[in-house]
Amino acid sequence: MYEDSYYHNPMQDDMLAVIESMETDSLLVDAEGHSTLADNDMGWRVDLIEVDKRLRGLMDTGHLLADHRLIQPVGFNSDQVTLAPDGILETLISAYAVLVWQFQLSEIGQHYQPSPYARRFLQAFSSSAYLHQAAFQQPPVMGSQDAEATLLELNQRLDAWYRSMNEPSFRYELRRNQRNSDKNYQRFWMLFNALQANHSRLQIVRVDCEYTQEDSPNITYDTACHHRERLFQQVRSHYPALVGYLWKLEWGPKTGFHYHCIFFFDGHQVRKDVTLGEQIGMLWARQITGAQGRYFNCNRGAAQRYKHNALGECNYHDINKRKGLDCLARYLTKVDEHIVMTTPGRTFQTSKAPAVPEGPRPGPPRQFPVSWSVGDVDFP
Repeated sequence: MYEDSYYHNPMQDDMLAVIESMETDSLLVDAEGHSTLADNDMGWRVDLIEVDKRLRGLMDTGHLLADHRLIQPVGFNSDQVTLAPDGILETLISAYAVLVWQFQLSEIGQHYQPSPYARRFLQAFSSSAYLHQAAFQQPPVMGSQDAEATLLELNQRLDAWYRSMNEPSFRYELRRNQRNSDKNYQRFWMLFNALQANHSRLQIVRVDCEYTQEDSPNITYDTACHHRERLFQQVRSHYPALVGYLWKLEWGPKTGFHYHCIFFFDGHQVRKDVTLGEQIGMLWARQITGAQGRYFNCNRGAAQRYKHNALGECNYHDINKRKGLDCLARYLTKVDEHIVMTTPGRTFQTSKAPAVPEGPRPGPPRQFPVSWSVGDVDFP
């Protein structure tokens, strides 16, 4: 997980594989200080992500149902027919079952929003009598003429779904997550630049906070938010050297809700970043979650683990650390459209950026301006 996490792009079509690759089966520490493993399936969110993947794949093909292949008699010399198994038809039935149940028949729809693909699927197919019976009962048996009419109707709905995704409103919705990612990225650098303007040396600590294998299926979004709020309250209270922070909420099939947390400390007041990471991690695992939590201290072995290490001591003129921070920022600020789809609230936040001091600063002059470039990386 953590060696490659800087370079994942959570906007890829194969989002589920990316989410699963963000999990780890080692080095997570529980409240007793033991390494733990994760192996969980989180039910409806997994179904939702899988359906979204299949809808994207179907959209890429643009194919319609083939009449001559699908209409099959139920028996020898029978005048009754059914629609035979077919990849496109199976996608329509499974998508209908998951999306109609979650967004129209259950309480999930009161708190969560379908993706742009799923929303337009519901607009095109939610009133389909055939899909309703096939999804919630069994595929119907019918006469040949009814079967031909059913296929015609399904293809008309499918064509309408394809055409709806060429509309400007659909493209606008798809670009919304990119716009939010850009805003998050600017907020990241606004905070960091302001912190460096006030503190020439920072200690940067990253702790990934999640839940145990036994407890993660039962942790709701509200519970995760409550624990995160308590964690940051405690860190602010116990560590006066804390000068800033940010967090990103993610959800994975094996770990459920979990946070990537970055803490910025005044580097002139504290030095042992690995120890700070352990203390914060144990605070999460024991006190905040009541032994329901576990954590990964990303600072431990960071110099060997990450190609561009952003963690630990970062001086004002440390170009390599700043390059590592840019890699980290591009990952942490990317909006994961599936966590947005399955989460009713905020998924990324930074602390308030301090005011940048005016006039000459005390101490020796700084060697580099706040903005510079390294190779092909331009820093804000």
